[in-house]
Amino acid sequence: MKTDITIYLLEDNSDDIYLFKQIVNADDSCRYITVDFASVTSLQKSLEYIIPDLLVIDLNISESLGLQTLKDVKEISQDLPIIVLTGSDETLGLQAIKLGAQDYLLKDEVSTHSLKRAISYARERSVLYAALEELAIKDKLTDLYNRAAFDHRLENFEADYVRYQRSYAAILFDINGFKLINDNYGHGVGDIILQQVAHRLKMFNRASDFICRFGGDEFLLIAPSVTCAESLTEIIENKRAIIDDKYALKSPDNELITVDVSIAIGGAIRGLDAKSPYDLVQAADKNMYADKGNKSISKCW
Repeated sequence: MKTDITIYLLEDNSDDIYLFKQIVNADDSCRYITVDFASVTSLQKSLEYIIPDLLVIDLNISESLGLQTLKDVKEISQDLPIIVLTGSDETLGLQAIKLGAQDYLLKDEVSTHSLKRAISYARERSVLYAALEELAIKDKLTDLYNRAAFDHRLENFEADYVRYQRSYAAILFDINGFKLINDNYGHGVGDIILQQVAHRLKMFNRASDFICRFGGDEFLLIAPSVTCAESLTEIIENKRAIIDDKYALKSPDNELITVDVSIAIGGAIRGLDAKSPYDLVQAADKNMYADKGNKSISKCW
């Protein structure tokens, strides 16, 4: 049974489109579904509904020339593998790879064999890069995203706010009395508590939310589409109900212990409580410490 591979082709030359389709259709090992687009705008609209297996883009189209075309496509490509088509300039192709393309092909040298190789290589390389990137942005202890991932994701939420006025909230969590847990039972128990809290935050989450380990015993949640204090309070109290609990686990001496865990939570809404992403996190942090001041220290027994 043939494998179906969907390709989105960014090309505004009808002759080149015809030749490309002839070349891919000559490969009997796969069934290629090629959809062509004459502009980045039309490509973007289609990507909002159907995601292909890869993109093949001509760097020189009427609305954009050279590496700028690749930069424009990268902004909308959702990390899809990209093969660029260029004239006889191999230097431009190599520069495209440095900017994030998986491979390049010279138009005059495209054949069924070279295209098949490029497609296979681009898809494999994309999977490898995604795996390496995932390792770089994940916290090893909790398997949540790390601070670097947060910085990148915050930029995306802020871009949506600036462009579409889509409000979002930042919510900070801090485990009360976490130092006491480490002092009484050791860092091994503290690590288990962090893992269990992270697991609950990850499991009881909206698909659109972003949760990360912010540092130490602090976690941070970015919640989109939060526009008022009532909605923010509802999310905060829901998280508090999920996390505040008695956690049963084994100590390093293999003894069953119970740790009473509670968290301090503070949140803020972009546009309502803060005028910048930095101010947003600062406001959430301030509200979290105000909440911490109203809590008793966690007990261990």
